[in-house]
Amino acid sequence: MHATLIICSAALVVLTLLLGFWTSVTRGRTKIIAYGAAKDPAGPMLKAERAHGNAAEYAALLVGLFVLTGFAYAGRDLGLTVTVLVVAITASRFLHALGFLTCKTLETPHPLKMLGALITYFGGIALAVMVMVKVL
Repeated sequence: MHATLIICSAALVVLTLLLGFWTSVTRGRTKIIAYGAAKDPAGPMLKAERAHGNAAEYAALLVGLFVLTGFAYAGRDLGLTVTVLVVAITASRFLHALGFLTCKTLETPHPLKMLGALITYFGGIALAVMVMVKVL
């Protein structure tokens, strides 16, 4: 398996685990323990929950895509385009999480969340299509 794919997959796992840890710390600090109890879109608890939840929703999907990419490119160089896509998708998840944690409120758009989401969507689709084309 290519080192870029392994490092980026591990980075997504680390991001998800760190956000989970931050959610636990925030639960202790805010005393909002029950799932779904956080209701304030400007409060730290709901921001932490959504940052972690969103990261968890995408991490497994993207790690799976990176593994498929590794299979499709086994024994071959990933090339610049695939390498850039994988790194950009991974970085976009960090930007997205940072947008959740630093926004004033979850009710308004935040540039980091939007950028992270767009790179995830379009980069993920592009990478998936490249993988399919590679094996056809």
